[in-house]
Amino acid sequence: MGRRVRWAKQLVFELPRQLRLAYCLFRDDRVPVYVKAAFIGALGVIALPIVDLPAAIPFIGELDVLALTLLSVRLFIAACPRYVIEEQERLIMQRRSRFDEDVRSGERVAIMIYRRLRPEERIDLDGMKAPQPVETGHEVPA
Repeated sequence: MGRRVRWAKQLVFELPRQLRLAYCLFRDDRVPVYVKAAFIGALGVIALPIVDLPAAIPFIGELDVLALTLLSVRLFIAACPRYVIEEQERLIMQRRSRFDEDVRSGERVAIMIYRRLRPEERIDLDGMKAPQPVETGHEVPA
């Protein structure tokens, strides 16, 4: 029972952390191309339904994919240069990693798209609604 709890905890906490580290390492130019190619190949084999026997059994199929993903991420991280891993982990802890920069860029793009699609409802960066312009008599139904 304790083994299962540890394994579930590892999936819940370790997989997201390691995926973030793998993302940063994948975007780092100091990681060899052949290591990146092997990682993409492993993820491709996991994503493509070449052998999909456990998927017929509910819940087991998803655990199989999660376990293989965790294994491929760990192998990718282990194949990267140690000094690059340490630097990326430090940047992740400081919220200055490539992942964090890309998330912030994505947030800015999402806000810009939202504002273009919903021009009648302006939102400040603080999340507060800005004053609405005075209506000209033509109301648009909500």
